[in-house]
Amino acid sequence: MKVLRKLMCLLIACVLLLTACGTSSPQPAATTAATAAATTTAATTADAAEEAKEETVAETTTAQATTTVTAVEAPADEDIAAEAVATGERPEPPEGPDTNNGRPYNRTPVAYDNRDVTRYLHGVNLTILPIVEDAVQIEIWRPFSSTVISSFDESEPFIEAEKRTNVKINWFAPPAGQSTENFMMRIAADDLPHVFSQAPAYPGGPAAAVDQHIYLDLTPYYNMGWMPNFQWLRANHPIAEELRKGTTDDIGRIINLRMIDIVPSHPWSGLWIRQDYLDEFGFEAPTTIQEWDSILRTWREARGTWVLGHNLWQGIQTNFGFVGTYGAGFRRWLDMDGVVGHGSIQPGFKDYLQQMHDWLNDGIIDPDFFTKEGADFDASIANHEFMAFDSWYGNIGQVSLTGRLTEPAMQLRPLPNPAREPGAPVRISSQNNGIVRADSSFITDRALADGTLETVVRWMDYWYSQDGGDLAAYGIFGHTSQWNDKGEIEWIHPIFDDPTMDFWTPVLLFKIRPFSFLRDSTAYDNVPEVWESIRVWGECDNSWIMMTDLTTLTPSEAEEMAGIIVDVDTHILEQSLAFITGSRPLSDYDLYVAELEGMGIRRAEEIQQASLNRFNAR
Repeated sequence: MKVLRKLMCLLIACVLLLTACGTSSPQPAATTAATAAATTTAATTADAAEEAKEETVAETTTAQATTTVTAVEAPADEDIAAEAVATGERPEPPEGPDTNNGRPYNRTPVAYDNRDVTRYLHGVNLTILPIVEDAVQIEIWRPFSSTVISSFDESEPFIEAEKRTNVKINWFAPPAGQSTENFMMRIAADDLPHVFSQAPAYPGGPAAAVDQHIYLDLTPYYNMGWMPNFQWLRANHPIAEELRKGTTDDIGRIINLRMIDIVPSHPWSGLWIRQDYLDEFGFEAPTTIQEWDSILRTWREARGTWVLGHNLWQGIQTNFGFVGTYGAGFRRWLDMDGVVGHGSIQPGFKDYLQQMHDWLNDGIIDPDFFTKEGADFDASIANHEFMAFDSWYGNIGQVSLTGRLTEPAMQLRPLPNPAREPGAPVRISSQNNGIVRADSSFITDRALADGTLETVVRWMDYWYSQDGGDLAAYGIFGHTSQWNDKGEIEWIHPIFDDPTMDFWTPVLLFKIRPFSFLRDSTAYDNVPEVWESIRVWGECDNSWIMMTDLTTLTPSEAEEMAGIIVDVDTHILEQSLAFITGSRPLSDYDLYVAELEGMGIRRAEEIQQASLNRFNAR
């Protein structure tokens, strides 16, 4: 394994070096020599780390060293869960709201506040605090972006967690736009953090990273009782079977820690329309594509400019805006009642492209719809350029606040994807409503090599407790939030003293969103339109959306898929834009499908079908 890992480090370094040489001017000799030296150092470091790891493994139990399992069973009852909490010399605290270093400790769900039971996370508190008596520092790698704080070091919940656990997190955020490059370079240099959180895809998939001793198989430590809160959830959650399937790989290993929505989560992005404009023109909310077409054309004629904002990420690719109407998906995989298909070669995709072409050609859709994103797109909403648009609900509060400064009557209404015709089924409208979400963290081999593994595992597990989940969801009680006598949350953070400040802009300051933790997706201060969107989109049929975040590919499948999907996705993007703009006639659609078949898209479908079959059999 030591040799394999050294070769892996050298291979990744060489690939990155060749890539850099191919995309920039030649490097000076000193830089090249430095790169070679760094590669040699990486190999030497890999040897040292491997030796340290082997010594550590030798000192652990046989259960710790085991990495191949065929099944994972959660504790059957609270007695087993209690036994799993035992920590040798550290006594288990008595149960109660303030018996655990001033924090709650309980083996069964107990509401220690006056919130309504439907707002309770249904979790337990099995982390003994502090996790370590002598402070320990661990490093977590995670991309970061905020206009209010400069890093997670300034996040109040993480600061508070350090006080409770005695674990100091050194956060490392890769440079903006360079997450993949930084991720691969750190692996190549054998400079692993203790945790890779929200990491880019590893070549060959996470299973390959486990096989190459980069990520750890956490199953032995789960079975040893180092993850008691996570164990309790998997045994007692109302949808425990779904949770179990979503948190293991195809052979039953726990190799990553995911965000778990206790509610479960609601869809978070979809179609919006201006209700005040509907009222102005005397229209009812459209439910079919024909009704949408009629309304948009009326608006276009009255306004004299385009009226539909339909962007690439928040719309077409994320929430299947309009494309789901036709039983298709832009660069997305579909699970059509157990049969996998690529959304961009379904028969209805051609009809979607035709509709987009007609709307663009007739001046209805924003001509920058494939490139306008982020702040520019939000500014168009707030400036009343769109009669209808796609957006995630976190943007709605701020754009409404800004928009009403110039049009006080501005009123936004969420809508599901329209049907092709009255009564036609729509099985793709926004996002799937699962409890196991995409955000994921991997504990690395460094934690085993430097002896911090138990601390890292228990710290990560803390966020699945009631106490950790509350801290993540609601921030620090008495400072960020409080429960009133009606069991309703009140947000009291001082930042809200500014009447122009919406909830979402500073959110990373006072709560955690997202991370690998027990999440309450209702723990937000939303305008009424957003709560309505949660209801409307949550009632939609999204059964054809394939949860590729939960299915896994074998290393060989992942390698084969990587050789197919990059070219396929690029071709779909280029040709879809060509069809919509008219630079390529839609009469070429069958040829376009044949081109994708020549690139291997049918083989990619077979690979995804196999992964879905394995997931369903877990």
